[in-house]
Amino acid sequence: MKLSRRECLQLALAMGTGMLCGCQTPLRRAFVPRPPLHALSSMRDLSTASRWLNRVTFGVTPTELDRLAELGQIAYLEQQLHPNDAGEEWTVRLRLRGFDVFHAPPTELADLPYPEVLRQLQQHAILRAVYSKWQLQERMVDFWRDHFNVYALKADCAYFLPQFEQEVLRKHALGRFPDLLKATAHSPAMLYYLDNHVNRRGVPNENYARELMELHTLGVHGGYTQKDVQEVARCFTGWTVEERFLRPRGRFRFDPAQHDPLPKRVLGQTVSAGDKRDGEQVLELLALHPSTARHLCRKLCLYFMARAPEETVEELSQVYLNTGGDIGAVLRELLLSEQLLQSPPVFKRPFDYMISALRALYALTDGNRPLQEHLKRMGQPLYQWPLPDGYPHGEEAWKGTMLARWNFAMALCANQIQGTWVDLQALAGTDTPTETLLQTVFCLPPDSPSLRSLRERLSGMLAQQAGLILASPQFQWR
Repeated sequence: MKLSRRECLQLALAMGTGMLCGCQTPLRRAFVPRPPLHALSSMRDLSTASRWLNRVTFGVTPTELDRLAELGQIAYLEQQLHPNDAGEEWTVRLRLRGFDVFHAPPTELADLPYPEVLRQLQQHAILRAVYSKWQLQERMVDFWRDHFNVYALKADCAYFLPQFEQEVLRKHALGRFPDLLKATAHSPAMLYYLDNHVNRRGVPNENYARELMELHTLGVHGGYTQKDVQEVARCFTGWTVEERFLRPRGRFRFDPAQHDPLPKRVLGQTVSAGDKRDGEQVLELLALHPSTARHLCRKLCLYFMARAPEETVEELSQVYLNTGGDIGAVLRELLLSEQLLQSPPVFKRPFDYMISALRALYALTDGNRPLQEHLKRMGQPLYQWPLPDGYPHGEEAWKGTMLARWNFAMALCANQIQGTWVDLQALAGTDTPTETLLQTVFCLPPDSPSLRSLRERLSGMLAQQAGLILASPQFQWR
């Protein structure tokens, strides 16, 4: 992602002006457009548009409302379903440059302490989620990050996660699930995390086989048995990571000497290629199985609308099966459905909450360690959930994090987080700051009962008002 000479000059002028003036405003303007607040009054059905955008993106903003109003719902969604780096804002492309962990093979990353690898991984994820134009892609990367969870602190998994994030999750986030599943199965990060690198003929390791069916595909009630787990484990014997001397270490390797070539029986079907194709046949079988379709569609329903009506799950499953596991086609059906708008609010997990707060206030952030420390206190440092099921969803799982959320909100609005800065006065305007700020953050019309209730309870300085808004019960839900 190269910058043009004009873009480099714009950046240099912005940085130079900021240094000469002794303030951050010029630099902020170079990176973050001022919010077009007129969008709040220009859309006829603001609450419906805001509710829909809050599900599709990491947080509705006036800028995003303007884009939706300009394109229309269908064209906006189609654009989101087909992201491309060339269409990203140059300021975002500039922010995403210079991450060493994405430009070196995993074996070379071993020279870095693993906390540094995790720091860069999280910084990259935060910056993309806050600033990227392709918000639906970022939401789906977040979804797959848990669906195919890898615990960074196990063995050397941390050093393979940058490759896993970029070449597996992000590359296939909106593509075909069979391709995504195949990519995860070949990923050294997954092979190490679920111990398939030691899955050998005669002593099969069942960890990957079990999680492949229970979590990645069929679901716990998907119709498989313990015998299926054992047979699938045999199919994946010899699927390992290259560790031999003078070989391209750290890559996927199939070792025929460690593969069990005898026939296997999986879900009533015979698998008898006797080589790497045994595992590939299992992946194809599982990826397009009706139980996999229902399991994935149920999880997508819960992720985007907090409930999973059986009728909706079945409709989406048929779309999945009819399109060969096309994730984009399923999302198109789900996100344009009436059920989405009629569904209950979705409780924000810590990462979701942090990103939506930064977006709502048009924060200028580097996404670095001070911000990541707040995410850790809230309980969701990325890639640090030890179990293969990923971070949990729902209000019950995160009730104990509310104090950390409030502390983050107050620190953010008081500009007490190093590397992160908000201009509340510029955001709110000078005439009626609280009124406009409430409308901006919640995207509510002036006569909204929720807005009146919040307005009555707010008093004090602008930073305190903004902090209370972000800490309010309403902002915990999307």
